[in-house]
Amino acid sequence: MKYAFAIRLFAIGSLAACAHQQIDVEPQVALPDQFSHTAAAQGSAEIAQWWRAWPDPLLGQLVEQGLAANRDLAATRAKLTAARATAATARADLGPQAAIMGSVGAHNVQLDNPLGSDMRQSLAALNTPLSEDSQRLSGHNSRLGFSASWEPDIFGAKRSDADAANYAALGEAEKWHGAQMLLATDIADHYLQVRALQQRIRSGQNSIATLQQLHRYSQGRFNAGQASDYDVRDIAAKVSALQAQQATLQAQADAHTRILAVLTGQTPQNFTLPAAGTDVLANLPAAPSGQQPVQVLERRPDVRANRAAVQAYSAKLASARADLLPRFDIQFVWQTGRIRLDSDLPAMKGLGGLVSAGVTLPIFTAGRIQRNIDAADARLSAALAQYDHSILNALAEVDSSYQLQYSLHRQNRWLADAAAQAQQQATGADKLFRYGHLTLDRSLSARLNAEDLAERQIQGRLAEAQNLLNIYKALGGGWDGQDAEPAFRQPVKD
Repeated sequence: MKYAFAIRLFAIGSLAACAHQQIDVEPQVALPDQFSHTAAAQGSAEIAQWWRAWPDPLLGQLVEQGLAANRDLAATRAKLTAARATAATARADLGPQAAIMGSVGAHNVQLDNPLGSDMRQSLAALNTPLSEDSQRLSGHNSRLGFSASWEPDIFGAKRSDADAANYAALGEAEKWHGAQMLLATDIADHYLQVRALQQRIRSGQNSIATLQQLHRYSQGRFNAGQASDYDVRDIAAKVSALQAQQATLQAQADAHTRILAVLTGQTPQNFTLPAAGTDVLANLPAAPSGQQPVQVLERRPDVRANRAAVQAYSAKLASARADLLPRFDIQFVWQTGRIRLDSDLPAMKGLGGLVSAGVTLPIFTAGRIQRNIDAADARLSAALAQYDHSILNALAEVDSSYQLQYSLHRQNRWLADAAAQAQQQATGADKLFRYGHLTLDRSLSARLNAEDLAERQIQGRLAEAQNLLNIYKALGGGWDGQDAEPAFRQPVKD
């Protein structure tokens, strides 16, 4: 029963190893039952792949390609894999460690005889090696052994370290989810800007052509003495100003196109954007409906990441507190070996074993452990404050983006009505001019007014589309979180 004490200690450790300190932390934010500005939304509530609800197939293709080929996203995924491996390493430290040891060797030694010549001559009659000037010894040895060690995690220090590593890996997972979300909206944003710029280029070209026609008319009237030089120069200045505005639009569109190539993992010089098959800005989907605060907070990667950070720092605090408690360890070594000399001596062999169990209790550390606990507690408090802030920020972003979307939608409806009326006015003015009831300058001015409203309508639709992307980000859409564990828990009300 020489191992009885170690066996009993091993059994106690096995029963207690699952016990570890747990520090529960919950957000201190009073969560509303619903948002203030989402009730009127009528769009699809499915936002994990929101781009599939848009009427432009090319937009969806670009987003899907970006999620599959984006280099930054691949780097974030690799960091997640590394974090998960680190967490697995921390979990592996909870169990016993075992190893097999083996070695073989040989030796060849030549020793000078320290005895004097008289003594060696005397020993020569006995025919012993000691009568020789030197002695050569050679032989070989081998050894085989087994060792095992285990530190029973009775008070949960190692388990808390493993928990901290696991929550750190969860935080990296949320960074990956967030990267997917931002990538999808970035691709859509640059795509929408390209389409808007293409429309603005066409609208601007029409306006320049109309102004140039008006300039020629004014020049003719000036030549006939019916207009002043001021009128001619005023129109010429407007033509130059509009041409200057148009000069950079194509360069801006090309820059957004190159960014689209980079975001989708393609070489910018070989990337071209096909012509638009539909006017995506004129056919925007409605804002997502059925969104509740708890669902949003469970889905938003930034909130989930901050939740994981709180849990990680909670585990680190538990680990720091466990340093005040005893630590136990169990060691076991067994080995056998053989040594053989090339002489008349018999080979030596044998086996042996060692079992030990120990305990370490800190007595004096000059306050190091307590300072470490204080630091861990402060880091937890900071993480919890950041978590609360991210919840409040998420709640504000949702209502702000929805409210702005309704305002932009109303603005664009009024712009659409104004543009339609202006177009009717321009058509009517052109007919009146052809029948001689209106001068050309008034007809052209009516057309310029319609083209100006068309330009403003393009910009208004782009703003509404971009804000719709902000709604998706505020809701945490753009990544598939169906199998993810909820990261937000509502505080229990008294």
